[in-house]
This record gives sequence, structure tokens and C-alpha cells, in this order.
Amino acid sequence: MKTLKGDAVSLQALRGQVVVVNFWASWCEPCMAEMPSLARLSERMKGRPLTIVTVNYAESREKIDLFLARTGLDLPVVADSQGDAADAWGVGGLPMTFVVDKAGRVRYRVFGERNWDDSGTVQGLDRLLAERPHA
Repeated sequence: MKTLKGDAVSLQALRGQVVVVNFWASWCEPCMAEMPSLARLSERMKGRPLTIVTVNYAESREKIDLFLARTGLDLPVVADSQGDAADAWGVGGLPMTFVVDKAGRVRYRVFGERNWDDSGTVQGLDRLLAERPHA
């Protein structure tokens, strides 16, 4: 898969990092409420082995671009125009977020809006970042 900016994204290539994969859509109000805290998390974790990838569910490139321009958010976005990625990940509603450990295993699933500034959430990510990757 590629981001809208053309960067390749794969869990295989991101092994050794904690990866937060967030599925969203611009029509989803809880998604919109959650996105700014994801952007702050990205800034907070800069320089650490954590990558945030957002996956837009079944919207056109124009809608995605309009949303990004309107909000000013700068997160990696993959367009899942047919919903294939959402199906593969077992997404049952939006927003839905998966936290993948350094070994490439899904460790947490979060359905619904999450405040990624929450100290408990950040501590959980810190624990995953401190783990040694093991297969």
C-alpha cells in the first residue's frame, strides 16, 4: 500500500517499530474528534520507533484532500477506496485503531474514539516501545 504522498507502507517494512493503524472517514464524527489527538501523539513520539498510519475508508481522493486541507492535519494517509484493507483487518466500524508491536503482532484493538493524549494510553505505548521485539 502507498500513502497519498506516494510512500510505501507495509507492516513487514515497519518491523521493529510500534505501529498505530487508524481507520477513519471524513463523515465519521468520532473519527474527526480523534484525529487531532493522533496528530499530537505523532509529534510527541517523534524520534521514537513509533509510526502512525491512518487509513481512509472508502472515500474519494478529492474528499480526503479536502478534509486534510480543511483541518491542516499532517498524518500519513492510505486511501482504502474499495474497503479491502478494512476487510483484511476485520474493521467492524469507525473509528477503529490497531496497535501493532515491534514483532508485527496486533496487541490492541480500539473501537470508537480514543483520546491519544491520555496518560494511560501513552504509558501503554511506552511499554510496547520498551519491549524487545520477539517473534
